[in-house]
Amino acid sequence: MVPQFLIEEEKNFIKRLQKKETLRNIETIRQTKNGRLIEISLTLSPILDSSGNVTGISGISRDISEKKLVEKELIRKNQELSRLFFINSVVRSTLELDKLLKMVLTVVTMGDGLGFNRAILFLVDESQNMLKGTMGVGPASPEEAKDIWLDMEGKSLGAIIEEIENSPFHLDSHLDKLSQRLSVNLDGDCILCRCIKMKKPFNIQNARTEPIVSPYLIQMLGAEAFGVVPLMSRDKVIGLIWVDNIFTGRPIKDEDLQFLMGFSSHIASAIENARLFESVALAQSELKNIFESISDMVYFTEKDCTIMRINQAVVRKLGKPEEEIIGKKCYGVFHGKDKPWEKCPHCQSMNSQKPFVGELDDPNLDGTFVVSNSPIFDSAGNFVGTVHISRDITELRTLRERVAHSERMAALGELAARVAHEIRNPLISIGGFARRLEKKLTDDTREYAKIIVNEVSRLENILKEILGFVKSSRIVKTSVDINEIINNITDFITPEINQKQNILKKELSDTPVMTLIDPDRIKEAVLNIIANANQATYQGTITVRTRQEENEGGYRGAGYRLRN
Repeated sequence: MVPQFLIEEEKNFIKRLQKKETLRNIETIRQTKNGRLIEISLTLSPILDSSGNVTGISGISRDISEKKLVEKELIRKNQELSRLFFINSVVRSTLELDKLLKMVLTVVTMGDGLGFNRAILFLVDESQNMLKGTMGVGPASPEEAKDIWLDMEGKSLGAIIEEIENSPFHLDSHLDKLSQRLSVNLDGDCILCRCIKMKKPFNIQNARTEPIVSPYLIQMLGAEAFGVVPLMSRDKVIGLIWVDNIFTGRPIKDEDLQFLMGFSSHIASAIENARLFESVALAQSELKNIFESISDMVYFTEKDCTIMRINQAVVRKLGKPEEEIIGKKCYGVFHGKDKPWEKCPHCQSMNSQKPFVGELDDPNLDGTFVVSNSPIFDSAGNFVGTVHISRDITELRTLRERVAHSERMAALGELAARVAHEIRNPLISIGGFARRLEKKLTDDTREYAKIIVNEVSRLENILKEILGFVKSSRIVKTSVDINEIINNITDFITPEINQKQNILKKELSDTPVMTLIDPDRIKEAVLNIIANANQATYQGTITVRTRQEENEGGYRGAGYRLRN
């Protein structure tokens, strides 16, 4: 019954019994008839005769093998739970997604953690219905594995995790690059898809004989034995962890995957939280960039008029640093008052509990502003503050006034041009007839006619200057007959031509020459040309011709020739 390696221990028991000592509940080992060792609980008592001498031994042994197995399992479970508790607290120490994923995979591959050789984390992309490799941790060769294990020797899991947390994120190993090229359509029927759909782990001992293992996966990862466990958060699968022992060759047991499954249930929610935090941080960053890039002044005030937040436009407008503005009263910072200003938009929104929009002249800021002010309420509907958007329209208002003034001046100029144009035609006729009278009259009446001619000439020059200064650049085209315009011009310019003893000769088209022009502009242009020709010619001939060319009407211009 007593194994050979416990003979000496048994002799010591007998010596103690001979001293009349009773041995109770000793845990030791006994051997069955077929040589199998079992654990027992042993109680030995001495047998005494009437004289008190030890004459024998009474032994009671109880097989406790099952009990010891349960105890060992409980100890193992307790150790696993303790390790899971530690790992869980460690991986929840950061909300940076990349660092968290690296921590998770480091835990999976470290000896103090789960002890696998390599680990790859896949995450579900619901928008594309794909399972995508996100990160991989592990050596690329046996030599690299040896170097890594030697480097980690003596380092605790906590120290490694702390190093990851405090160092800049950097991960560009061969396995990591390889993992990011892996993607699987979730509509397929490979081992990874089944793990996601069935929400359970798979332990693949020989990948080449498993029909649900894709040759693509074997080729890419080179592992013939591996395990996969789903990552589940609130009964929703968000991804999976792929592990192998390609370098040590240690078989992956179902208990290993169960432990990994327990670990994954803890870290899945941490990954979801990190992804959510990353999305929120990105949204906050975008909102902050938008807030700071708004050219209008934007600021938040509490119910008591305290400024809580401002953008850079406020800083630029006030010319003060942010710390000198936040925490101060808005009526003091913006309006230069020592108490709330009755025109303050904040006060109006606070009193009416409604938004306020309007223009505000602020003497303190020396400008005019368009202010949009909206009240802020808490979840209970209580007024807690306002948000202000203020745009400086001082320059815009000045420009509007200038534009209005310019429009009035343009209207006045257009009116002056029309009056001058209407006066000019009869004035030319008056001047022409006055010159004729001057030639025919004698005595004092001739002097009167000369005065009329001189004053008409002066008025003509004044009108010419007015027309040149105020004429509009706007062109109004209408369909007119060029011949009619030429006849109108020659009727009232003939007296001037006769005064220079010139002859005006018209060679107009027999048919109307219709064209789309601005009649006033053309009339002015032709009149100037004929007047210039008349001034440059004495006792000559001024010829005006019109004709139709290729369906386009026009005049040839005014020319002159001198008498021989």
